[in-house]
Amino acid sequence: MAQSIDLALDVVSNVSVDQYQDPTPCSDFTVRDLANHIAMMLLLTRDAGTRAAPDPGLLTADPMPFLAGRPESDWGGLIKERAEPAVMAWSAPTAWEGEATVGGPPLPATALGGILIAEFAIHAWDMAVATGQSVNIPTSLAKAAFDTFTREAPRMRGLGLLADEVPQEADAPLFDRALALTGRDPGWTRPTR
Repeated sequence: MAQSIDLALDVVSNVSVDQYQDPTPCSDFTVRDLANHIAMMLLLTRDAGTRAAPDPGLLTADPMPFLAGRPESDWGGLIKERAEPAVMAWSAPTAWEGEATVGGPPLPATALGGILIAEFAIHAWDMAVATGQSVNIPTSLAKAAFDTFTREAPRMRGLGLLADEVPQEADAPLFDRALALTGRDPGWTRPTR
């Protein structure tokens, strides 16, 4: 979890505000929307790990309460400050036991934790390609994302949480195949300004 969150935070903290209206591989999100979404994920990840009741208002808050009223130029740092509680919540062995939720039906904690790890890695890539940064997804994290979405993508797609799978060759890089399972085109590039 820590590795995946750190990847997302490293990319978010290097985004300039003049990129906030740029598109991302998530067709519904601008860079600003994605930053706000990552902020939301940190709060929901913390609450899921500690089994605190999720705040349903977070799912639609724009911006997240801790970003509200703050200049967008501060968002990267503010988001980074919210990472440690999320990481610490899932560093406890009990976080991986029983069931947990981020607001939907409870899932086995191991499944939800796997989804969160994969989501942070995917969003690190989203933000990196949208803002012209590079991100190095370690092989172990690429495998975890691929395994998670191989298992979870059909269910998530049925709930309307993912777009249709993008066809990939069987020998494509593992993380590209994970991206494709989420409905992302691994070859997506940001439009030229």
